[in-house]
Amino acid sequence: MQTSAQRSSAPAAVQYVDRLDFAFSPWTWPFAERRRTAIAQFFDNLRENKPALWNGKLLLLRDASVAGATMSGTFFETDYAAMLAALAWDAMGNEVKSCFPAAAVLSADGAFILGEMAEYTQNAGQVLLPCGSVERGDASDDRVDLFATLRRELLEETGIAADSLAATAGWYAVGTGALLPLIKVMRAAAPADELRRRICANLADQQDPEFCKIVAVRDASELDPQVPHWVSAFLRHFWESAGR
Repeated sequence: MQTSAQRSSAPAAVQYVDRLDFAFSPWTWPFAERRRTAIAQFFDNLRENKPALWNGKLLLLRDASVAGATMSGTFFETDYAAMLAALAWDAMGNEVKSCFPAAAVLSADGAFILGEMAEYTQNAGQVLLPCGSVERGDASDDRVDLFATLRRELLEETGIAADSLAATAGWYAVGTGALLPLIKVMRAAAPADELRRRICANLADQQDPEFCKIVAVRDASELDPQVPHWVSAFLRHFWESAGR
């Protein structure tokens, strides 16, 4: 299931962390309980224009914090409709974040691979890194493995297996409003043109691919206006750190 990658005008703070230490614990989200009827109506209205949307379960993060070089917090389960409504109504508050992993696939010739979301998706037209919502199956023994989420979403959206890439150490946490993307750089041995061909061939074999177009970007001048704030903040941070 895709996550919501809505735009935000809030300043984005990009922070590198060495380690993630996330727990899972059941919790009743007061917002979701208190506004259940309004949330259902909100989602029904969305589905009038995007009937492919479905209200599955996902995990959101509570009480995120960083100590030393470790980010921690506790995930809980809710549904997609509640998350979308909270984002649309600016009702997440300070305690809850839409936290999800994203794969920054970096080609051998120095380009990041992004995809444009298909018209029937919630984020239609936005140009994103491969990413997706954390699910209950990503939690084992009350611990949440975001790299498991990343592997699944990368394979579903691009056909690229994470094991075929070189995952770099650590994560880039992008704090922007209610969103908390956690980005891992994944280095590929192939150049950008080859990666694009492989991904496009995979998309052609899918019945309803989330991406409708694949692009490669090498510097800030190539960023499309449809790239969300959190993606551009990470890319600019990475390029500036590399002296580009």
